[in-house]
Amino acid sequence: MTQELPALCELCGGTGFVIVERDNATRARSCRCRERGSRPSGASLLLDAARVPSRYVECEFDNFDELPEDALSLAQAKASARRYAEEYPLGDIGLLLMGPPGVGKTHLAVAILRYLVIEKGVPCLFFDVQDLLRQLQATFDRQSGMTQLDLMQPVLQTELVVLDDLGGRLCTPWVEETLAHIVTTRYNERRATIVTTNYLDDPEEIKSPTWIDRIGRRVRSRLHEMCRLVPLKAGDYRYKVKLAEHQRFAARPGPRKETR
Repeated sequence: MTQELPALCELCGGTGFVIVERDNATRARSCRCRERGSRPSGASLLLDAARVPSRYVECEFDNFDELPEDALSLAQAKASARRYAEEYPLGDIGLLLMGPPGVGKTHLAVAILRYLVIEKGVPCLFFDVQDLLRQLQATFDRQSGMTQLDLMQPVLQTELVVLDDLGGRLCTPWVEETLAHIVTTRYNERRATIVTTNYLDDPEEIKSPTWIDRIGRRVRSRLHEMCRLVPLKAGDYRYKVKLAEHQRFAARPGPRKETR
């Protein structure tokens, strides 16, 4: 027997929230169907379509850990990310998660994405920028079967997009032009963007490349205009965890030697 799908709410269409106009501003509020305890019907489908890498698919606010020495900075970043997700969509502003590698930027970006998909039914997509650029370059080969338009439409048109590791690739004229097109289009269409980057505007080491060096002045200026900065100042969490595991392993008592 074929199982019937649950009927979608007529007010929200299964998204779980409705958009209202108040004081010349757009606001989102929970639909009455959610108050009865139901979840957005299409949330699992939207989450599957969001392209989150398997390593990060379970990242949530509640499993974002802060090591004691970095607790204040990371707690503030986590609070900013959670508040953004809970208040969405109060405007077209995005977030810029900026900090060194291994501090949890991608974790928080995915936590926002998961919250918006599951709790509010917002269509979201995750893009590793380096992978996206490689795919776009592959379309130069006419035998690839894909066009730049096919690849660009989702990143340009989806309501909320995560651009992960922006600046990870050396900035060539083509890279800068491509990034400028993505960022400017989303800005003009008032679509929110979550950005993570390992590069800083003013790095502590003089010889380290700045964010402008990696993405160009035009893209950097636009992103600071369309995103709220969330700095993460901490040590490499992945390194610290691995070091702690190594130290625990080294401290284990070895097999007892037989004495004669």
